[in-house]
Amino acid sequence: MKTRLAKTVVLAGRILLENGAETHRVEDTMRRMCEAYGAQVTDSYVTPGMLMISFSYDGEMVHNMKRTGVKTTDLGKIDAVNTLSRNVSSLALEELYEQLQKVETSPGPSTGRYSVGAFVAAAGFAALFGSTGVEALAAGWIGGCCAFLLRTWGSRFSSAFQNMAGSAFMTACALVCPGLGLGAQPVLLGALMILVPGMLLTNAIRDIVNGDSISGTSRLAEAIVTAAAIALGNLAVLALRGGV
Repeated sequence: MKTRLAKTVVLAGRILLENGAETHRVEDTMRRMCEAYGAQVTDSYVTPGMLMISFSYDGEMVHNMKRTGVKTTDLGKIDAVNTLSRNVSSLALEELYEQLQKVETSPGPSTGRYSVGAFVAAAGFAALFGSTGVEALAAGWIGGCCAFLLRTWGSRFSSAFQNMAGSAFMTACALVCPGLGLGAQPVLLGALMILVPGMLLTNAIRDIVNGDSISGTSRLAEAIVTAAAIALGNLAVLALRGGV
């Protein structure tokens, strides 16, 4: 029972952490799950690269630690784990573990849905930056195509390289816009916004404010590296074109 409980709460925490949840949410969810099944003296410790749980069960101390894997952003999985954590009183431990495994292995949004979401986001940001309707559609098309390419071909590369390649692709596409009578700047700005690590930066600030300085500075460094990769991809294309 106690070993299964440790594995279950670490699995729940890993799903949250790998899909974009902030450190405080992960630690609180792990602690509450332990207490719901009778654990005492519960301590949870989470960084972007590792999770650890320690609790007392029937007078015996139990510990479990797990490294995290590839990070992504999937609010659907976060919501699913949060729903399970709120209903632990009505779930047997084995049932909870099975449900968490299903959440972990669920495929998430399809490539088509992911690309459509990128299209809508890029077009919306372009409109926000003052583009015309046609320019917004162009930004959406570039963002959607980039998202499709990264989803289908980019998974074999590191996230930094994906952001650099995506930025270079978008810049190259935007440079064609003036020849079509469209402004390159609003189109490029709208498209690039889908690569900007906004959620990562927000979670970094929240972690720092909550006192989780290690997690906060680690996430902040990752956000800076992501932003640098986007800038390098953009500058590389401009340099090849002779604009830098």
